Amino acid sequence: MIMNNNTFKEIKKAIKKAKAVAVFTHINPDYDALGSAMSMVLACRNMGKKSYLFTKDKLTDRQELIFDKSLVLNTKSDLESFDLYISVDTPSIERLGEYGQDFIKYENTIVIDHHNNNGLVGKLNYVNINYSSCSEIVLKILCKIKNTINSNVASYLFSGISGDTGTFTNTNVNENSFSSALQLLKLGADITSINEKQYKNRTKKDIDFERYLLNNFTTVKDCAYCLIDSDTLKQMKGKKSDCDNFSSELIKIQGINYSFSIIEDKKGIYHISLRSMNRYDVRKIAEKLGGGGHVCAAGATITAGDILEAKNKVLSLILK
Repeated sequence: MIMNNNTFKEIKKAIKKAKAVAVFTHINPDYDALGSAMSMVLACRNMGKKSYLFTKDKLTDRQELIFDKSLVLNTKSDLESFDLYISVDTPSIERLGEYGQDFIKYENTIVIDHHNNNGLVGKLNYVNINYSSCSEIVLKILCKIKNTINSNVASYLFSGISGDTGTFTNTNVNENSFSSALQLLKLGADITSINEKQYKNRTKKDIDFERYLLNNFTTVKDCAYCLIDSDTLKQMKGKKSDCDNFSSELIKIQGINYSFSIIEDKKGIYHISLRSMNRYDVRKIAEKLGGGGHVCAAGATITAGDILEAKNKVLSLILK
C-alpha cells in the first residue's frame, strides 16, 4: 500500500491539465474495474478531452449490456496521442497485462486503487484500502471536478460498487459503500436498469453452467471447489466468463469457509477464483500463487501440467 497519497486536489489538477487521457485497468476486468475505468473515460470526455479505456480483453456479453465498448481501444500505437495515463483498480504492473511496461515507463501517470498489496506506483497516487471498491474512490475524485458526473457516469460507478460488494453482501461493505450508492442515486444512476442487466438477465447458457456447477463440485473439509477444463468448456460452447460466479456460489453452502474454481480456457493456463467467509484470508493464498485481491475474494492465474495438478496446488495451500 502506498502510504503517502497525493490529495484529490492534486489529482484533479493533473486531470484538468491533460488534453488526452488513457485509462487502464487489470486484465480480465470485473465490474468494479470497468465501472471505475469507463466512468473516468466518460468524465474526461465530459470535460472535452479525448479519452479511452485501453484493454486487450473483450467485454462479456452481460458487461456489454451496461458498458459502451466503443470507449475501448487496444492498439499500443494509439497511446502516442495521450498525455496522461490513469490506472484504476490494479495492484501491480503484471495485472496491467500487455500495458504494464508502457504505463511504468511513461512520465505522467496516476494510480487509483483500493488493494492493500499495491505495487504499482505512478507520478501521483491514491490508494486506500478502506474503500470497498475503486469506483467509490473515482466518485470522490470526480465530485471535485464540476460537470463531469452525468447519469451514465453515475450508473457505471454504481455497477462497479455493486459488483465489488456482491450487491452489498460481502465483508468489505462499510458505511461508505452505502453512502456512495445513495450519492450516485441522487446523481442520476439508473439503479433499476443496472440491477436488471447485471443480475436479472440469465440465459439458457447460464442455466447450463449452473447445472454443471451443481453436478460437479466437490467438498473437502470446509472447502468447496469446482474444476472445468478447456475441452469441457469447448463442448459446452462456453468461455471463462460463463464460470466466473462458481466460487461465489459455492461459498454460500452452509459449513463452507473456503471455495475456489479452476477454469482452463487455454491448454495449460488455469484461472483460479477464491472466496472465503469472514475471518478466512484467501488473499494470502492468491499471493502465493502469483495473484492477489481481497481478504474474502481473490484470484490468480497459474500454469500446470493438468487441471488436477492445479487443483492440488490450491487445495494444499487452503488445507495448510
